[in-house]
Amino acid sequence: MKNILEYISNNWQQKLIILLVGLLLGWLIFGGKTESNHSHEGHQHEHEASAAESTTWTCSMHPQIQQPNEGDCPICGMDLIPMDNSGGSSSPALIEMNADAIKLANVQTTRVESGRSNKEILLNGKVSIDERKISSQAIHFDGRIEKLFVNFEGEKVSKGQTLATVYAPKLISAQEELLQALKTNDSYPELTKAAEQKLKFWKLTANEIEQIKNSGKIQEYFEIKADASGYVIKRNIAKGAYAKAGSILFEIADLGKVWIVFDAYEKDLPFIHKGDEIEFSISAFPSKNFHSTISYINPVIDTQKRIVQIRTEVNNFDHLLKPEMFANGIIYADMKHEESKLIIPKSAVMWTGKRSIAYVKVDGGFEMRDLEIGESLGESYIIKEGIEEGEEVVSKGTFTVDAAAQLNNKYSMMNRPASKPGAPMLQHYATKAFNSKMKDLLKSYLAMKDIMVETKAKESKQAAKAVMKALMQMKPSNLDLKGKAMKFWKEKYELLHDHLSEITSSEDMELQRKAFKPFNEALIASLKSLGTGEKNIYIQYCPMADNDTGAYWLSLEEKIMNPYFGDMMLHCGEVSDSLIKEEPKSMQQGHHH
Repeated sequence: MKNILEYISNNWQQKLIILLVGLLLGWLIFGGKTESNHSHEGHQHEHEASAAESTTWTCSMHPQIQQPNEGDCPICGMDLIPMDNSGGSSSPALIEMNADAIKLANVQTTRVESGRSNKEILLNGKVSIDERKISSQAIHFDGRIEKLFVNFEGEKVSKGQTLATVYAPKLISAQEELLQALKTNDSYPELTKAAEQKLKFWKLTANEIEQIKNSGKIQEYFEIKADASGYVIKRNIAKGAYAKAGSILFEIADLGKVWIVFDAYEKDLPFIHKGDEIEFSISAFPSKNFHSTISYINPVIDTQKRIVQIRTEVNNFDHLLKPEMFANGIIYADMKHEESKLIIPKSAVMWTGKRSIAYVKVDGGFEMRDLEIGESLGESYIIKEGIEEGEEVVSKGTFTVDAAAQLNNKYSMMNRPASKPGAPMLQHYATKAFNSKMKDLLKSYLAMKDIMVETKAKESKQAAKAVMKALMQMKPSNLDLKGKAMKFWKEKYELLHDHLSEITSSEDMELQRKAFKPFNEALIASLKSLGTGEKNIYIQYCPMADNDTGAYWLSLEEKIMNPYFGDMMLHCGEVSDSLIKEEPKSMQQGHHH
């Protein structure tokens, strides 16, 4: 504590300046709202006592700190100050900003519209040799390389060009057999044909064989000629070396057409198809763009890199593209399997770990919304839930609006209502009719909960039937909820109905309390997402309930009255959270007059 006091003493001037700047910004953003003291003088005295009792203390540097009593900030040690609730909306998700404040903060909005979505898929790759254009130059007989006319890799050769000369003893013997067979050709012509065929198997041409027959001379050296034109990409022999029949002397590649091989991630595969157009550039020529189509998608995923290779074929008659050059590609994939979707600018989305939020323009300011984001489309996202078509989102100045929300203790990126992970905020989808029915459901629930506190099994069974009657009025088919709110309520409605049925079908208090736990979990999740009809409801928790696994319940009073144990442990538990009703704007304005 001594260190904290010394820290505050040493930095009080700095903190005073920050506090004054914060107050000035708050005044500018909210338009310096003032009200006539004369018109509220009577009300001020009337509500003075109740206001003092309901004062919430917060830290000017850490607005997420909110305590019922004054004291020191647990983070920085500064004195807590009363939270200013005057003149603002009671909705914690709404940050009020007038036209002047919006203009001053340079906040801009974009209308959310639906349309066909194109996903930009970025790919990295490189230039590769077309494997179909590679020729292997083999030797078909045993021999010694006497002369080598291609001495390095990368040398250009033409079809028919002499690559090497070879001394082959077996070929010399075969020629002698041919010349001997010619002497008895009239009597034994089949010997001549057999000798000629032997030379043909060793890839001597018909002209070369005829030349031997006509000259009657044995040829000691034989030429290895190129079977195809291209560039030597591999040389496996040297002058004077002995080569076995069938060994590869050279590999020759035709680079008039090359492959561009790209690496695609698994998540992008549903949007990549054979025949899709791909645009790419080469690192060596960044200003030149190439266009082609996907000719092949590898059916096997690389188990190490978790990628799939895709390729396109490009004419390279000018030999501008060299194998192993790096390439950057992009595919504009038309998401044909998707229906028309809502598109939101990336600048409108604020990421907070697994969750994303945006600010939507409403009357009087901006409302924070939880979003469910779909695919990335370059500079935009597909928005699945959280915003309706035609609404306007803050696309410039998002952090300014969020900072204003934090300074005024509103819901923000850093200050969000406590809820279970993944629980959506869907209050903006709930209708007045739904809220009214939820209020009736809560009223009957609280009556059942109070009877459970008294451990009266028969009476709680009857009370559960009253809850069931109220719940049946909230059948999804009878409601006008939309989108994700309807999907969410359908899931919770089934859970509520199933667990409540267990309570209504039993007079065993132990079984009723066992079903009461999951019923509460579904109900609390529903209230957090869709709102509550009551002004203030406490969420209470007993760690010893359900065999020490813990269980929640709801209460209008902060005092603990445990429905899981009754008189056995009546006051066992604690308040873990509270739910506050968001009043309509008309009601909020009415309190000011």
